[in-house]
Amino acid sequence: MVSLGLDIGGSHVTASVIDLSAPGKQPLRLLRKGIDSFDTAFKIIEAISNCVREILNDGTLVAEVGIAFPGPFDYEKGVSTIRNVGGKFEQTFGIHLKQALKDATGLQNTLFRFSNDAHCFAVGAYARTRLSGERAVFLTLGTGFGSAFMENGMLVSHHPALPEIGAFYNEPFRSAIADDYFSTRWFHKTYQQATGCEISGVEELAKLNSDLSTNIFNEFGANLGSFLLPWLQKFECDELVIGGNISRANLRFIASLKRQLPGHVNITFCEDTEECILTGAAYLAKQENGVVHDDITYLNHAAEYDILSLAERLSDEKVAVIDGEGIVSWEAFRHELHLELIEKGKRVFWYDINSCRMGNENPYRVFDDKKINMLRPDPAVDLCIVYGTGAALSKWEGKLVHLNLAQKVNLA
Repeated sequence: MVSLGLDIGGSHVTASVIDLSAPGKQPLRLLRKGIDSFDTAFKIIEAISNCVREILNDGTLVAEVGIAFPGPFDYEKGVSTIRNVGGKFEQTFGIHLKQALKDATGLQNTLFRFSNDAHCFAVGAYARTRLSGERAVFLTLGTGFGSAFMENGMLVSHHPALPEIGAFYNEPFRSAIADDYFSTRWFHKTYQQATGCEISGVEELAKLNSDLSTNIFNEFGANLGSFLLPWLQKFECDELVIGGNISRANLRFIASLKRQLPGHVNITFCEDTEECILTGAAYLAKQENGVVHDDITYLNHAAEYDILSLAERLSDEKVAVIDGEGIVSWEAFRHELHLELIEKGKRVFWYDINSCRMGNENPYRVFDDKKINMLRPDPAVDLCIVYGTGAALSKWEGKLVHLNLAQKVNLA
C-alpha cells in the first residue's frame, strides 16, 4: 500500500502519494494548496485536510500519513508547541493536531506521524540520491537554517560531535547565531545595507550578476564554509547535502564554500528539496507504522474511568477542563474519551497543558504563564478540552473535571 507525504510551510501545504517500494528519484505528483499560517486553528486544519481529501479523492488508500511540520513541535504526540516564529501557526499552540487532522480527513484509523522538516529532508534526500557515505550532514537553506545528521543511513540527534540540541541554527557565529547568517534574512539585510534598497529575494539577487551580488554570494559561501568546517571535522563528515531555496543559486557561492572545506567532503545540491521532504516524511511514518508502543492499554483506562458517563456530561459543553494527578497515561484516557465524543457527533479540539511547561530554564516553576495565555478555545468546533495535570491553571471558563485514581470521575 502507498503512503501519503505532506509538507506544511508558512504559505502552502503540499501533498504527494508515494510508493516507497520504488527506488531512487521517482517522479512525484505534487498537489500544492495555499495556507494562511496566521489564520485560526480551525481554518489552518481545514486547509491541510482539504489538501489531503483532494489528493485522495480518487479512492486511493494509504497505509500512513507522514507530515513535515515546522517547529517547535511535540513530534511524538503530534501537539503543536509553535511560538516565537513571527506568529506563524501560533493559533494552533497546544492543540493535538494529530487528532484534529485525523478527524478532519476522516482517516481516524490511519497512522499519522509528524516530523521535523529538516529530518524529513535528510531521510528523503538519502533515499532519493542513494548516498553511500558513512556520516552525512544535511542543510536546508531558506527562510531558516535547517540541519540534520545521519550515520550509516540513520538519523542522529545526539552525538558528542554535534550541537547539544541536535541542530545548527542556534549555534553562535560571528556577532549573532547561525540562523541569522544562513537564511534569506541575511541576503535582504546585506543588500539593503550596501545599497539602501530592498530586494525581493535570493533569486533576484542571483540574476543581477553584478559585482555587488558576486561579492555577497562569495561572502555567504565563505561564511557557511567557515561555520561548517569545525563541525564537519568533529563529526568526520564525508557527505554534505544542501537543499532549500538558497541552494538553487549554488553556482554563485559553491567556489567560496569549497575553499573553506576539506577536499574529501562530497557536496551535493538538491534541486528537488520538496520531493525529498515529502519522501522523508512518508518514510518516517512508515517506520513508525506497526511499532508497538510501551503504553497502558486503552481498554484498561476505559474500565478505570467512567468514560461513557463523562462523554454524556460533556456533550452539551463548549469548553471543558480535565485535570488530575497520578494519571498513568493521559493520552490513553484522551483517546478513549475522544472516541465516545465522536460517536455523539462532536467535533473536538484537544489542548495539551504540557505544551505550557517551562522546560529546564526554571526548576521552581512548572508552567509558563505566557504559554498558558496562548491556549485559546476555538469557537468553530463543538467542544474544546484542555487536559493534563495542571489543566485547571488554564483558567478556562467551562466544565471542570478532576480525575483521580481512587475515584472514577468527580465533576465540579
